[in-house]
Amino acid sequence: MDTKTTVIVGNALAGMVAALELARQGKTVSLVNPGGPWGGYFAGLEIDGVMFDAGLVKFELDGYLGQAGVSQLSSYDPERRNDVGRFLNIVHDWVLQYTPLHQFDMPKMWLGNKAYDDVVLANSYHTFSQLPFAQASIAELQAQTPSDAVHAREKAQGDSYHRLDYLKASLANHGKTMHEQIIAPYLLKAQGVTADKMLARYHRVAWLPLYYPETLLASFQGKAVPLNPTVFHYPKHGAIGDILKQVRQQLIAHPNITLIQQPVTRVTKQANCWQVQLADNTTLDGANLVWTGAPAALLKALGQSATPVQEIKSPIAVLFLRIKRQDIKDIYTLMHVLDLDKCAYRITNQTVCADNMTDDMNIVVEFNQDYFKRLYGEQDLSDVYIIEKLLAELASMNMIAAETKPLIACIKRIPGGFLVPDEAARDAWEQDKANVVNKHPEIALLAMSSGFFATSLNDQVVQGLYYAQSQNNTAVKSVLQQQPTATALLS
Repeated sequence: MDTKTTVIVGNALAGMVAALELARQGKTVSLVNPGGPWGGYFAGLEIDGVMFDAGLVKFELDGYLGQAGVSQLSSYDPERRNDVGRFLNIVHDWVLQYTPLHQFDMPKMWLGNKAYDDVVLANSYHTFSQLPFAQASIAELQAQTPSDAVHAREKAQGDSYHRLDYLKASLANHGKTMHEQIIAPYLLKAQGVTADKMLARYHRVAWLPLYYPETLLASFQGKAVPLNPTVFHYPKHGAIGDILKQVRQQLIAHPNITLIQQPVTRVTKQANCWQVQLADNTTLDGANLVWTGAPAALLKALGQSATPVQEIKSPIAVLFLRIKRQDIKDIYTLMHVLDLDKCAYRITNQTVCADNMTDDMNIVVEFNQDYFKRLYGEQDLSDVYIIEKLLAELASMNMIAAETKPLIACIKRIPGGFLVPDEAARDAWEQDKANVVNKHPEIALLAMSSGFFATSLNDQVVQGLYYAQSQNNTAVKSVLQQQPTATALLS
């Protein structure tokens, strides 16, 4: 058995990064995609030759680079919520191999038929004092103080946040008014659930905030706070999907990597290797096994039972639009829509985010299919009708001209597109991972198996580099220095 051979199963970006780094170390890799596009959600979608990302896909980098410092990659812990923040300097360097980045303008939110700088995702603290309910929120925050256990400072590591639901955490830290004006409407529109249905620790999975009450009170009072709004970056003149295409091309071109697209039917531990059986009954042998799918799927492949669980999944959908610039009125990079009379919950102008001022603009509208039915009825759920209603919503917010005729209008429906991070789902995931680790600790678990919802773009890059480093025992800086430069890759 060749001790340099590694079999990586899954289509996740983490596995792709790991495969490429291992191959550059001189190791042989079989990368198996059991189904779906290479890179999963981050692969984007090409429609009529135009690359779209599947909604809001971006990098949060510069706002944390000062904090990231020079943390050793070997200390990364995917089960520690948002631990990836310590390594964003590494992600930054990795991204620049493939594309320059553009810091795009402040996102907005639509509330009460008016646009404000965003507080849903972008932490625009100056906005709070401008909101019509500012005085009510000030009174509530002055009258209440959350207990130490539920204070937002505990959200990453506090014991109480292992079980605390988002409703209790939001009410304690935000007050009733802000919760009902911002948190509850967005959750209903985007995920179709109430805040008590999800764990507070995973609030950012639903793209929603959990502010410190002291910071929030000062912001509502119009006082300056010593914090900066979140900064977002997007590939300049491109898309995240374009980066994934480059990574895939490098995988195809590397002589040490074999790409295979087949379901995996069985995984077996032999005396001196791992054996992965494919749907066509062929087998792959590897000294090392990496798994990037869910731990439940790995247990099934190992011939074991996964933990039974009733998951809550939201039926999300995405409308991809290409619109003539002359039909664009107010130009925004990103808009979170809180008003309940509109179905869209997020609108992203990917052309503007990319600083790509072409004659046509790519706009992506995300919506929940159940909320569409609730708002417009179930009589007509055809693509034509949905597109008509969503275009009317954009026009009502003065984003496009009335009667706009898109050059591209395509809907992608994802019936179980969003797993709500509730206790049942988290506990089942943890039990499944524990069962894998207890019996086979030598299997490397990345992406969906690494940590509950440790699947962000940043996490997956770090996980792939982390695994490759663990197999080479060299500093990740050295690995990065051996890779082609951004100039070479883009030329």
